Amino acid sequence: MSSYPGLPLGQVTLDAQFRVVAVDAQFRWLFGGGAELVGATLDDMISDRDRRGAVALSGRLMQHRGEIIDLPLVIHVGEADHYVRMRLVMHDGGGSYTAYVEQGDTEGSLTYELALARERWGALVRRTDEGIVLLSPTGTILQHNARFFELMQFRTAHGVSLSEAALQGRELVPLLPRGFEDIAAALARGDDEFVLRMTVAGRTFEAEGRTLRLPLRGRIETLLLLRDLSEQQQIAERDALIRADLEQAAKFQSALLARRIELPGLDVDIAYRPLHRVGGDLFDVAVLPDRSVRVFIADATGHGVTAALSTMLIKSEYDAIKHASASPGATLGALNDRITRTYQKLSIMFTAAIVDIAPDRGSLRHACGAHPGPILWSGADHVELAEGGPFLGALPRQTYPEWTTTSPAWSSLVMLTDGVTEARDASGQLFGERRLCDSVGDALARGTKVTADVLARLDAFTDTQNQTDDITLLVIQPS
Repeated sequence: MSSYPGLPLGQVTLDAQFRVVAVDAQFRWLFGGGAELVGATLDDMISDRDRRGAVALSGRLMQHRGEIIDLPLVIHVGEADHYVRMRLVMHDGGGSYTAYVEQGDTEGSLTYELALARERWGALVRRTDEGIVLLSPTGTILQHNARFFELMQFRTAHGVSLSEAALQGRELVPLLPRGFEDIAAALARGDDEFVLRMTVAGRTFEAEGRTLRLPLRGRIETLLLLRDLSEQQQIAERDALIRADLEQAAKFQSALLARRIELPGLDVDIAYRPLHRVGGDLFDVAVLPDRSVRVFIADATGHGVTAALSTMLIKSEYDAIKHASASPGATLGALNDRITRTYQKLSIMFTAAIVDIAPDRGSLRHACGAHPGPILWSGADHVELAEGGPFLGALPRQTYPEWTTTSPAWSSLVMLTDGVTEARDASGQLFGERRLCDSVGDALARGTKVTADVLARLDAFTDTQNQTDDITLLVIQPS
């Protein structure tokens, strides 16, 4: 038995009954054993893990007519399994055989790369929403995925549904359902590439065909992709309807929040930027019967439509009590009780803060429920007012602390949701209260619009990072 030193190729000699007669030194070196195979049959070499390979080898041996058998297999040698490429060559008209065995589980080997490509192909075929089928040059089905079988709904000429297993090895064209005649015509013409659209039973399909060729052998297979465009159209129509509904909801929410606010002796500057088309932030400014000004801000948990619907319910309940003479803390308590009593099953939770500005503007009284505290400016100096209190909407009969601040010379009151201070840059660093206060201070010193300057500074800080929360900023200033 000749050998091929230096090549990753071992040899096994077999007799006419495919029983192992000898194993060369290269084989033993490559696979860490082999002497124990002498006397065993070729079938015994195949690992129990490779049933598919064992069946393929058995089938090829039964039909063997002297040609070289070339198969990827998993063999068991030296107490281990090895993925290999085996080429079986006949000698003396079937008197003996030589199996040339090449390692296939090392990166860079052709067998390894082909196996990897096959696994990738299999994963792609299983996961795609497109129907996929591979056809031989004669039009028989070589391989297909379940989606292709599902879309085609194959039946026999007598109307009996075909099983998926029954497709393998059968010619595709005679099985095509009525309405797919254009595919049959394109295949019959031998078009290298084609894209067809057809309507079958009220559904729109697109078929794309492509011929696969090898440089020497020419046409070897035809790849056919089938897509159900009616499903895509339905999804597109549904998405368009959702977008339209969200646009309308955004306009509705904007109309509720962005009404013109005119206050005696005060200017109101508001920036509202929802994460999605609709958001979970809420604000309101109202004049109370005693001529004091009440500023309310809230932030519902979550984002998007659910949070936006929560704000509508919160706004409705707040509007019913906001003009009462109750203090900020008592108003938050009453709002919490109304929400927990009326919407208990909806689990509406939110943070909120209220600031009452006295008619003479010399004092402010505020209360918080798990919300960032207001920030008060007097000239170039600022003070972060107290915060505290529990979430609203979680439990009834909660008490909300309140504080009174006397500052006759205050120049700006800033209230915000945590989407401002908790915005992050690419490194994960928070914008934070210090940058917020620096931005407000710079805008006040220049006499520019505070909200515009803060948002510009915030955008420069986050740069390419996407917004992660709703953003609301209220700035109240004496006229």
